[in-house]
Amino acid sequence: MATIVERPRRNKSSTWQATIRVKGQAPVTKTFETRLDADNFAQNVEGKLKALALQSEKKARHVQSKQISASGLLDERLRDIVDAYCTSSDSIHRHRATAPTILKVIGNITLREMTPAWNRTYIERMRKRKTRTGNTFAYATIEVHFQVMSIACNWRADNLNLPPPQINVSKKYFPKHWENKRTRRLSSDEQKRIEAVLLGSSARSKYHWLNLMRLALETGARLQELVLAEWTEFDLNTRVWTIPASHTKSRKERTVPLSLKALESMNELQKEFIATNVRVFHHLGRPICVSAGFHKFVLKAGLIDFRFHDLRHEAISRMVLHRRKLSIFEIMAIVGHSDLSMLVRYTNLRGDELVARMD
Repeated sequence: MATIVERPRRNKSSTWQATIRVKGQAPVTKTFETRLDADNFAQNVEGKLKALALQSEKKARHVQSKQISASGLLDERLRDIVDAYCTSSDSIHRHRATAPTILKVIGNITLREMTPAWNRTYIERMRKRKTRTGNTFAYATIEVHFQVMSIACNWRADNLNLPPPQINVSKKYFPKHWENKRTRRLSSDEQKRIEAVLLGSSARSKYHWLNLMRLALETGARLQELVLAEWTEFDLNTRVWTIPASHTKSRKERTVPLSLKALESMNELQKEFIATNVRVFHHLGRPICVSAGFHKFVLKAGLIDFRFHDLRHEAISRMVLHRRKLSIFEIMAIVGHSDLSMLVRYTNLRGDELVARMD
């Protein structure tokens, strides 16, 4: 589906933004000076994306349709299974986003060849690679890679009505204390500095950026949940945001109450509403692009080692400290944590905050 949106400019003629969305493919967005150029681009790209989607679906059906034995499954290439799973409708956004990196590294290994030695080699190779921000791949990211491989192999076996294959993807080769728990908090001064940078931006999207950050701090929602949010998910009269299962990490619908500050941000975002786009943050792109964009604003504000996901840690810590009417289990329900250990991991309380609560 292609949508063309007019984007007015001060003292200039409007530009035209073309956005093309096809199921199973990453959305494509580009801005043009004329409506005709936008229409032509949309028509051309939509056709190509549909062809790619059809090709991916055929590939997935082909992999599913092959009737083989459990032994034969072990002779299949891991890359084919991961690719088929991540292009199927059974995969989630996080796994699809991770797949390209996995496919670059795994080579043509079969499931039978996934030995402990291969497991160690994969970890070593990933630790030598750099992320798009120039950092080393974290062990937590490699753990996600192993999860995708395991889920994909189980998916393949399930489609063949076979028992799950025993594959060697293990964290036992990670060093001790590899988890490196994030403890980064956001001070009030740092928050003001980021907000000043966002407000000082010449980009038309600056109010989207500002309210994206404020909503993240008020709701504790994940980046994907915020960026993909649509207006139909919000009931501002009852102050409730219902996040659909397709946008959550757990693939379960979640209800988030909106604080008065969150409601204020939503009212400001309504001023940016356009009837031709269902997304709340329609000026912003895909989650991965938003993450990279936020990183640039953070650097400009002079912050060190701060990521968008740290806003979630900060939000949860603030809830535990200041939302005293909420029980721990209510906070878990709001932020989407299924067990207490995860909430503990995300809550990083400073000594001065604890002292303030003593008296």
